[in-house]
Amino acid sequence: MLVWLFACIGTGELDYHQDAARQRLCNWVDECQARSTVFDFVTKGILQEAVRHCQYWRLADGKKKAPGLIGWWPSKAVTFVDNHDTGSTQKHWPFPSDKVTQGYAYILTHPGMPCIFWEHFFDWGDNARNEILALLKVRKDAGL
Repeated sequence: MLVWLFACIGTGELDYHQDAARQRLCNWVDECQARSTVFDFVTKGILQEAVRHCQYWRLADGKKKAPGLIGWWPSKAVTFVDNHDTGSTQKHWPFPSDKVTQGYAYILTHPGMPCIFWEHFFDWGDNARNEILALLKVRKDAGL
C-alpha cells in the first residue's frame, strides 16, 4: 500500500487524474528492468471510489484508457479487489463488501493479471465463488 500513499487527493476526495501515481508504478517496474509485475493499487483505488460513490466516469482517463496501470502497461499490472493487507482481518483499505462482485466484473473483463482474493473465493460462500467462476469463464471465453 506504500505506493498508493502517493495518490493524488484534491479537495477531500480522490483526484480524477492519477497519472503521477501510475507513473510511480511504471518507474518501479522499470527499476526492476521490467522483470517483475506490480500490484495495481491505482486501479484498486479508482475502482473502489467509482463503485462506492457511483462515479463510473472515473474508470476512463482523459485519453479514454483505463485509469490505472492497466491503461499504460497491462502486462505488468496485477489487478485486485482486496488482498491480505487491504481487506481480510486487517481492513486497512477494504473494498466495499456489497460491491465486491462489481469489482471482480471490472478486473476480470479488463487487461492485466487479475488476482482473486482467497477469502472472497473460499470463505464467502458458494454464491460469491460461483459469481467469480462465471466471470472467470467470461474472461477465458473472451481470450483475455
